[in-house]
Amino acid sequence: MIWTLVDRTLRPMEAIRARMSEISVSDLSLRVPEPACDDEIGQLARTANQTLSRLEKTVEQQRHFASIVSHELKTPVTGLQTQFEEAVLYPDDVDQRKVIQAGLAATERLRALIDDVLIFARIRTAAPEPPEPVDLGALVHEVLITTTRPVPVGRRVKGEVTVLGNRLQLAGVLNNLVVNAQRHAATGVEVSAECKDGQAVVTVSDDGDGIAPKDRERVFQPFVRLKDGQRKDPTGSGLGLAISRAIAAAHHGTLEIDDSPRGARFVLRLPLLQPGTTDRQA
Repeated sequence: MIWTLVDRTLRPMEAIRARMSEISVSDLSLRVPEPACDDEIGQLARTANQTLSRLEKTVEQQRHFASIVSHELKTPVTGLQTQFEEAVLYPDDVDQRKVIQAGLAATERLRALIDDVLIFARIRTAAPEPPEPVDLGALVHEVLITTTRPVPVGRRVKGEVTVLGNRLQLAGVLNNLVVNAQRHAATGVEVSAECKDGQAVVTVSDDGDGIAPKDRERVFQPFVRLKDGQRKDPTGSGLGLAISRAIAAAHHGTLEIDDSPRGARFVLRLPLLQPGTTDRQA
């Protein structure tokens, strides 16, 4: 009787083991059988299936990202190769100096693109660094110095706005949003930081043409660039907003585009630093 009972109890485990042995990286669609009972084995099977679902989604995202990166890198490399081949095949008809200058410009764009790809991949996969208290109000007043156009930036901070996170990454997000806003603004950019509903809320607004509602999620996808953005920044990589949203997510926050009477309004929301919280408790 004991042998029969043990065999009946372990039979679902053998089924789970057999199915797990069939799962590979090339095919993560399989799932382990879930027993009808809600005992430890049933909970183990359901947890395993949930883990497999998350793993499948992550692998699909990585494959899609790798495919997009390959395409984005292939285009400038192909152009660079064509220029050099023409210079070699027709040395008397091609201005060698112009070829070298064009090649340097192409390699600089490739370097910037690769740097952005590495940053984006590191944020999504690397273990986060120990967080530290970051005063977003101070960042708004002190760090927003990177500009692409002589467009004034207004600053407004209400009270103390402190979060736990990586100061360099959050400063990068703010700078990226401000530079992007300056690029599209008509006369000015406004940046505000305040506490609202238990969150730190940083808003970056411009008075430009704005972003259509149908494109407000697309602009956060890697390498997606709207026509207006391509015209105003032809050398951009299309990863700035994707990196900014990834940083916001790594800080347990969000980065979205809210409605605005004019222009675009980017809103960064992060959990506030709770009183008595230490770095180790984060």
